[in-house]
Amino acid sequence: MNRIILFIFLLLLFPSGLLRAAVRVVASAPSVVAQGEQFRLEYEVNTQDVKSAQVIEKIPGFDILYGPSKSSSYSMQIINGHQSSVSSVTYGYTLMAQKTGTFSLPPITVNVGGKNYTSNTVRIKVVAGNANAANGGSSGQRGGSSHPSRSSSSTPAHISNKDLFITVTANKTRVYEQEPVLLTYRVYTRVDLRQLGGKMPDLKGFMVKEVPLPQQKSFSVDSYNGQNYNTTVWSQYVMFPQQTGKLTIPSIKFDGIVAFADPNVDILDAFFNGQSGSIERKKTIMTPSLNIHVSPLPEKPAGFSGAVGNFTIKSVLKTPHPRENESLNLQLQISGTGNVDLIKAPVVKFPAEFDTYAPKQNAQSKLTAAGMTGTMTIDYVTVPKRKGKYTIPPVDFTYFDTSTNTYKTIHTQPVTIDVAKGEKNIYSDKQQEILAKSDIRYIKTGSVRLHHEEDLFWNRSNYWLCYLAAVMAFIAVFYYLRRRSALQGDLVGQRIRGANRAATLRMKKAGKLLHEHNTEEFYEETLRALQGYVSDKLSIPVSDLTKDRILEEFRLQQVPQELADSFIHLQDDCELFRYSQAGSEQKSADEIYDKATEVIGSLDRILKKKRK
Repeated sequence: MNRIILFIFLLLLFPSGLLRAAVRVVASAPSVVAQGEQFRLEYEVNTQDVKSAQVIEKIPGFDILYGPSKSSSYSMQIINGHQSSVSSVTYGYTLMAQKTGTFSLPPITVNVGGKNYTSNTVRIKVVAGNANAANGGSSGQRGGSSHPSRSSSSTPAHISNKDLFITVTANKTRVYEQEPVLLTYRVYTRVDLRQLGGKMPDLKGFMVKEVPLPQQKSFSVDSYNGQNYNTTVWSQYVMFPQQTGKLTIPSIKFDGIVAFADPNVDILDAFFNGQSGSIERKKTIMTPSLNIHVSPLPEKPAGFSGAVGNFTIKSVLKTPHPRENESLNLQLQISGTGNVDLIKAPVVKFPAEFDTYAPKQNAQSKLTAAGMTGTMTIDYVTVPKRKGKYTIPPVDFTYFDTSTNTYKTIHTQPVTIDVAKGEKNIYSDKQQEILAKSDIRYIKTGSVRLHHEEDLFWNRSNYWLCYLAAVMAFIAVFYYLRRRSALQGDLVGQRIRGANRAATLRMKKAGKLLHEHNTEEFYEETLRALQGYVSDKLSIPVSDLTKDRILEEFRLQQVPQELADSFIHLQDDCELFRYSQAGSEQKSADEIYDKATEVIGSLDRILKKKRK
């Protein structure tokens, strides 16, 4: 309660200090003017409580034609019952530039409420003047109106190429292959340009991307060949050379509309009667062509990614707790500036116990004058087959550095993966049998029953039969244990023998996904069953399962051509329908399921016979 009373007391004691906004004094003037041109220098104070303001008597390099003039403004608005007001005072000077160069216009100091506040300084560039000097500061819109100076030698009947033209420049004319080139089209005009439009044609030997620029064009005054023009950057393109040699940027056609004052129309009549006081004429502008010399990259080292620019790389394990027989995602993030969209996926050396699949690439980039800036994200999906601790070695990424014109190789940090046991592990060892053992019995006490020697058990035929059976059982157990030990040491043979079982389990899971109408995961699981069966049965890593390799192995195993073609078609269908929706043309998922089961069964029968 005491704090609330203290706050109200301070609010009543210092109302002006609490409610008044911070006082600001802002100086403004054109950034570029011509020699001999008149322009306004203004100092705006965001309050009307100005007790005094400094008067500028002299500015070196400029004539003060008039000033200071003082004007005030006040506005009030009420929104949803809340009232707000804005007031300001502006002190203005009319100046004329005497000589060319770059100057700083001085600040002024004003006194508000007994305190002094100083404005900012303004930098201004004065260019050489001419008889037909252009007025700066106007703006236009692509495809819309613009209002540069009408002071020119052109007439409605003829628009001179010296009064309206477009230049094309490149930040580099000698580059390496894939090194970005910034192409700039700049408009120079001394006429009233109302509209302008042109399109970059398809360029042979370049990948072209347009730099986004504001649609509302801002013109400024600049000198070109001793004449002053209103100028603006109309369009910019970043080009990536795809081939070497001398490449030519062709001439581009721009269509513009220029307005002239109509001498037959009185300005007052045009204003009051709604008439147009101008005549519009079309003007075709052809830009000059430009040659770019593209040098081939130096001899490419092994593992070159095709990246040209400046990059960094890091690896991220997206699966925090991996388990055997479940997918694991390792992500590479390559960031930098250059041809980000054209980077090839580096090779990751996964352990032999991992099944790998084709990586997925996703580029998130932004176009700038320096090229493409962003990140290429590459996801590597793999499936560990056994639990344990594994290490993925550092991944090498080689790119061409345009700042040093040399190849550079950067590396990721090694990734340690601890794979936990999964719920279902079809490749794990069988559990050891637990044999019950009997302890020594106690000595029997009491009466003893004696037997004749001929009645002893070793004199009976049943004894020798049991003895012989025990010996045979011992031999059988010994052979079984030797055989089992050999099989457990033969991991390749174990995978071959378990191939059909693994494929059967995956097809059961695929059938369950099909029943749940989860078609995307159904196709993925069916593809895993097909590729996993061939990988295990023929001892081929999944990463090497190309169509040519599969067909060659089938030929060596004497698999019928029709069955081999069926397997390849099934694999292609699963890849296609995994990422697309083919509508009415899509094959029935039931048909693919039945066909996959039939193909795996047929292959297993043929390969078993061949193995025997």
